[in-house]
Amino acid sequence: MVHERRVQESGEVVELRVSGQVRLGNLIMFDSKTGSNWLQETGKSIEGESKGQSLTPMKPEEWKERIRWDEWKEVHPETKVLVCDHCDKAGKS
Repeated sequence: MVHERRVQESGEVVELRVSGQVRLGNLIMFDSKTGSNWLQETGKSIEGESKGQSLTPMKPEEWKERIRWDEWKEVHPETKVLVCDHCDKAGKS
């Protein structure tokens, strides 16, 4: 499942960051504006002000399961990559 950063219920775009937490093998993303945690797999907020809300799922025709970054970026130029400080430093060692 792939999600936009737009909250399905309100249409608001959220700025997601890496929380450093993992739950059931899924990255937990963090929105500092609302103090909400979002589960990567479901796109659902599990804690914080937005608890119970969901990110908007992308339509299947808008994404591919396996795609090279340059191909994705060409179709979705507004995309940003979410990288945690730990991962970024590990790749530079």
